[in-house]
Amino acid sequence: MASGTTISFPIELPTTKRGDAWIARAGSKELKLTNLNKVYWPENGYTKGDLLTYYFNISPIMLPHIRERPLTLKRMPDGVVGPYFYEKNAPAYRPEWMTTIPVYSAGEDKTINFLSACDVAEMLWIVNLGCIEFHPLHSRGSKQTHPDYAFFDLDPFEPAGYDEVKHVASLVKLLLDKLGLRSYPKTSGATGMQIMVPLDGTTDYDDVRGFVGTISDMIHAVDPDTTTLEWEVRKRTGKVFLDVNMNRGGANIAAAYSVRPEWGATVSTPFEWDELPEIHPSRFTIETMFDRVAEVGDPFLDVAERPGQNLTAAIEEIGATPRKAREIKTR
Repeated sequence: MASGTTISFPIELPTTKRGDAWIARAGSKELKLTNLNKVYWPENGYTKGDLLTYYFNISPIMLPHIRERPLTLKRMPDGVVGPYFYEKNAPAYRPEWMTTIPVYSAGEDKTINFLSACDVAEMLWIVNLGCIEFHPLHSRGSKQTHPDYAFFDLDPFEPAGYDEVKHVASLVKLLLDKLGLRSYPKTSGATGMQIMVPLDGTTDYDDVRGFVGTISDMIHAVDPDTTTLEWEVRKRTGKVFLDVNMNRGGANIAAAYSVRPEWGATVSTPFEWDELPEIHPSRFTIETMFDRVAEVGDPFLDVAERPGQNLTAAIEEIGATPRKAREIKTR
């Protein structure tokens, strides 16, 4: 195994020792990687070296899903039990080859210079900052007014669990199928699930929220015992929250194949709809992901590469109207 790793990966991270640091090269790009032996998951013993090596190996599968997307950084330099902080503006000390994407934020009335990851070197530089997760925005490039997808964010509140999440997901799929829309599910890597509906870029956020919100209202009307649309957290107990508001500009979710700061180093994992009855997020980790990819490939590739869908007919069919986003305190 390479220095710092506790897991056998398909390919070792190619590094050479130079002083106290490890140096990795990708073409003409050189990266200084630090603290590879630092334990990031104390209960499992997984290290920063394990995390870097996971992303090095998964990069060919994951890059189509994050390339050219602005990234919000959640930095956890001491691992999953340590303090963390969010960073949007690209650090001034970044290498000159790092990709940045300027995005104007109306809420903050300023332009934010986000980092992006367009190749494996850029991915690893970001991970080396202590970023366990990748949090891309919902559109590519600088223009962030029209999302690339609508999505249903299913978030269970105890004692509701993953069985309830799967039940609600099946209701979402039923309605989307009736509307003739392709949809693609993935585990959040934590307790929830996201269901993505790739779009053609002609629908703005207000209309997307209206679409997602109207379908969520329909599902809640059919099954109010399992689902909730309550904004107050204390009122969500025992139900699956349909988080419509995540479909807003500036918001982000964990990318497909992103590691999560959860016990076992779970991974946000795409799956086929026929796998739904057996799916559970705990099955997919940095240790198990490569056997899965070898078996099923990338069920989410269409989300990244296939032309998106137009929502106009579906919006008209269900009578959806635009919805404003709830204001969220910026980080």
